[in-house]
Amino acid sequence: MKQISVGIDCGSAACKGVLLKEDSIAAVCVKPTGWNPKETARTVFRELLEQTETAEHEIRVAATGYGRVGIDFAHKKITEITCHGIGADYLLKGVRTIIDIGGQDSKVISVENGKVLSFQMNDKCAAGTGRFLEMSAHRMGVDLSDFPKLLTEGKRCSLSSMCAVFADSEIVSLLAAGKTREEIAGGIIQSVVTKVMALAGRVGTESPILLTGGLAQMEGIRKELELQTGCPVNVSQFSRYAGAIGAALKA
Repeated sequence: MKQISVGIDCGSAACKGVLLKEDSIAAVCVKPTGWNPKETARTVFRELLEQTETAEHEIRVAATGYGRVGIDFAHKKITEITCHGIGADYLLKGVRTIIDIGGQDSKVISVENGKVLSFQMNDKCAAGTGRFLEMSAHRMGVDLSDFPKLLTEGKRCSLSSMCAVFADSEIVSLLAAGKTREEIAGGIIQSVVTKVMALAGRVGTESPILLTGGLAQMEGIRKELELQTGCPVNVSQFSRYAGAIGAALKA
């Protein structure tokens, strides 16, 4: 009997799912995690199965992410760092450094052949995460989806605070002082990447580098990472699914 592998990465902000057929991505799904991670994971699983033909296939499921403990229909439960290493190597063969910027945390992982060598994670502070960008965008009166438009001109002003709470007050002061939203947005991106690079400094960065997580498709972040690392930074269309892909490969 042929096998289908499903990986579900239930994070604090989003629940991602990937369905693999013969180790090829056949379906993906993402939903806001919400207040009930277990039910969200079931919804993601159902929608993955609806996207492809599953008759006469054995279905194996592996779960990762902070909500993996509650996913009772998973055959395996695997740590997210392990899954990110495996998934990133699937997306970029030979990747050595993974920079993951998610909604509620960020991490830098050193890998070789998909195996984790070392990592550093920020899951205690909003700075350097998507949550910080979201808070900052709202303070400037724009949706996070419109934030990339503010970065097109390449303008920036410096934010002196690395703390999300104090930066919020600083943004108000900068607006009152006449700074444009484009300048402040550039400064925010610089601040986020600087926070991530503090993690990278403890792990080291070696090419090839892959950017993953929910903010991977924001071009401004990729460019700022290239500026601060001095290295090319790669992005895949499936970057935000790296953890789920790794789980599916382990299923």
